[in-house]
Amino acid sequence: MKSEKQLEQSSQKTHICKICFKNIEKEATIHNLMSNDISICHDCLLELRPAFNEFEFEGVKCLNIFYYNEKVQEILYQFKGCNDYELRTIFLEYYKNYLNYKFNGYIMVPAPSFEEMDEERGFNHVEEMFSVLNLKMEKCVHKTKKVKQADLTSEERKNIKDVLVIDDIDFSNKKILIVDDVFTTGSTVKTMINLVSQKHPKKIKALLMSKTIDLDRR
Repeated sequence: MKSEKQLEQSSQKTHICKICFKNIEKEATIHNLMSNDISICHDCLLELRPAFNEFEFEGVKCLNIFYYNEKVQEILYQFKGCNDYELRTIFLEYYKNYLNYKFNGYIMVPAPSFEEMDEERGFNHVEEMFSVLNLKMEKCVHKTKKVKQADLTSEERKNIKDVLVIDDIDFSNKKILIVDDVFTTGSTVKTMINLVSQKHPKKIKALLMSKTIDLDRR
């Protein structure tokens, strides 16, 4: 018959980093005590260089977790470009307790992809990335044409307003959190702010997984 200590040890999961595939040593941190879900080791997390940068855009308070550096770009491409679904948790999972607390009561509205692109990939990368948060999600903004932002110039990206539409939905007295993976020129977020504002929300904020570094920060 197993001792109490043996039962406790056998019930513990072995956590493997989804980036470097090494065993994750659970350090005695407040985060680790509050969460059993760990899929990225501390070293790989530091390579992403967490920033938690707050800024204001179009009158809306925004927060980006990371800056869009080479490591973020590499893993994001593996996730959404190579359809590596298992990487969906690594961007926000480590901070989900803090983010759930900070945005408690908000409804997430994710930036959309063209529906056919989601079908080809098998998932919507923004929705899956932010689904680790314990917040309600309304998938009410849609892209009407197949437009890949990465292939557009800064001037062309401004036309994203012509391909985004929002459902007939009432956000009266609701707190809305616009979420997206990368903030570059801000055209998508700006359009989403304008669309959501038409639905009379109580408050709007934006949460971005990453943001390109401003020229004055280089």
